[in-house]
Amino acid sequence: MRVEHGRPDDLGGVDPRPRAGAPRGRAAERAERERQARRTAREGRPDPSAPRPRQGPPPASRDRRAPARPAAPARGVRGSLGVLGVFLLTVLGAAADSFFGVGLGTLTLITLIAGSVVAALLVRRRDLGTIVVAPPLVFVGVALVNIMLAPSATLSLPTLATLLIRGFPAMAIAVAAALVVTVVRLIARR
Repeated sequence: MRVEHGRPDDLGGVDPRPRAGAPRGRAAERAERERQARRTAREGRPDPSAPRPRQGPPPASRDRRAPARPAAPARGVRGSLGVLGVFLLTVLGAAADSFFGVGLGTLTLITLIAGSVVAALLVRRRDLGTIVVAPPLVFVGVALVNIMLAPSATLSLPTLATLLIRGFPAMAIAVAAALVVTVVRLIARR
């Protein structure tokens, strides 16, 4: 005798197993999908429920466009190397200034401005902002190096403040020069 699932059997009870084509609940379907996904992941096969990549020819609108060219490599020096160059050139100027005179003076001003302009000309376009804001930071670094290496100066807040106040015109002119070069480069590129 044959017993159908979900129907009373000969003994009057109901078979708890669902029939083959019987509808299942959402929770049971979700659990089955998760089991299938785990099974395929273990076996190294792609998930059958995952969207498949589109195959066939691209849409007609893409056929009319020219093929994309690979991006050109960025030309120029990194911004950090530009700032390092400005720092080293300014330290050399400050060393010469300290050798010929007392403290940071005109030669430091000239080398800071020249270094900022050259760096603004050589760095990559995306690093131009770094060079524009660098001169005050470079000057502070050069002032600290000068104070540390000068035998007569001691590192104190008044000493540093005096150097920064005297060096403000140099910092302002260097920022302005780097900003002018940056604007010219950005306009010329368009």
